[in-house]
Amino acid sequence: MIAVLPFILLFIFLIAMLVWFSPDLRINYLVWRGNDKKARLLIESILNQNPERLNLYHKLAKIYYLENRRDKKALRIYETILKLKVPFEWRDELYTIVAKHYVMEGRKDTDAIRILEKAIDKEIIRTKRTAF
Repeated sequence: MIAVLPFILLFIFLIAMLVWFSPDLRINYLVWRGNDKKARLLIESILNQNPERLNLYHKLAKIYYLENRRDKKALRIYETILKLKVPFEWRDELYTIVAKHYVMEGRKDTDAIRILEKAIDKEIIRTKRTAF
């Protein structure tokens, strides 16, 4: 039993190092532990350096959504999720959030119109489902 202990400790150490040095695993660990603030800060710093990391937009949008954020930084992430069609479980709600923001800004460009039309379509579908 004692001869196995060093191997077990080495294995645990290697797993801990893998989680610590892999940003994706560290983010998942922080979210799992409920430390959304640290996870958010880590994701934001990674995206500032590597904006092409599409898998992180979903995680950041989820944290922002659960924090009920509607500031410019959050809206930029929501817009990115919608434009790039990144899978997101609350996509319909994002259309509504971004559309409301566009209306408040008075935007009339093609992106704004497309988002507004999509939000209206989603709302019509939602209303029809709840009506019956």
